[in-house]
Amino acid sequence: MKFISKILALFGARTGRIGAMIRASLSVLGSDLQVFVPFLCLFLLKAGRGLLALAILYLGFVTQDWERLFPLMLVFIAYLPVEMILQTFLQAAMSQMARDTLIEGHVNRFAIVKTLLGNLFSLLFIGFVSYLLRRASESKQSGFLGFLVAIVVFVVAEVWDLVSNFGISAIVVERAGVKTLVARLKELRSHVPETLVGVIGIDLAGGVAQSLFAGGVVLGLFGGGAVGYQFATSLPDAFLAHFGEIPVNTLPTLSLLALSFILSAVIASATVLAKSLYFTSLYLFVVHKGEVPDDKLPALARMLQDGKDASS
Repeated sequence: MKFISKILALFGARTGRIGAMIRASLSVLGSDLQVFVPFLCLFLLKAGRGLLALAILYLGFVTQDWERLFPLMLVFIAYLPVEMILQTFLQAAMSQMARDTLIEGHVNRFAIVKTLLGNLFSLLFIGFVSYLLRRASESKQSGFLGFLVAIVVFVVAEVWDLVSNFGISAIVVERAGVKTLVARLKELRSHVPETLVGVIGIDLAGGVAQSLFAGGVVLGLFGGGAVGYQFATSLPDAFLAHFGEIPVNTLPTLSLLALSFILSAVIASATVLAKSLYFTSLYLFVVHKGEVPDDKLPALARMLQDGKDASS
């Protein structure tokens, strides 16, 4: 996880703070390698969407293999809702691992499976709503109305992010239903400042870093295209495409885009991991403080304070 933190630090102080929060959480939990497993799964899931898009571009502009292209396009359309639902289950797995390590001192794999299967419909619901809000946030409208809608969607998305992260922690820790979750949210009111700083701060930090990759996409399309045009015949013919009578080798463009998507997936996955560890720790500290071993309470309190400071 130190390697991930170093990568995040390359993209500025805010992104480096996400890595610092993860390191602080793991220093208390002491479950570095095992927490890395769901993080790796989430990274592969998010990187897979970008690489699938590149495969579609390759088949559409280079090989023009329509028989393989159309099935992949259908997969790409269905990919995002599946990704958001699987992300919810991976968040629950991370949360369960954090809870077990903090209270019991070790990860209980059976408890992870039991949590995921026993709360199947609740987690599906959270994932589906997250997908709908993701779609709403990506929709663009022009003019002043579009600006207002964007603000409303952002506020709703952040509130839902708070509820979903805290809700996943409640589901994991005590198999909470709707009534229990509402009661636990009321208990959270005295911790609203650090909670809001946690969720909004982590999202902003990750969002600032991921916005850099919008430039990476532009660089890949235009910069890579210029290189591909200049060295069209020097690069492998398998990536050679013709736009009218102009030959362009797509290898530089696809390579830059692949690198951009992979790094973006690292940051997005690290953001989810940071929130899972932070909110599970906060939930236990607020609601089940008595179950946390006395020797870990001071370190847990410092970690939550460091996380609040890092996100602000």
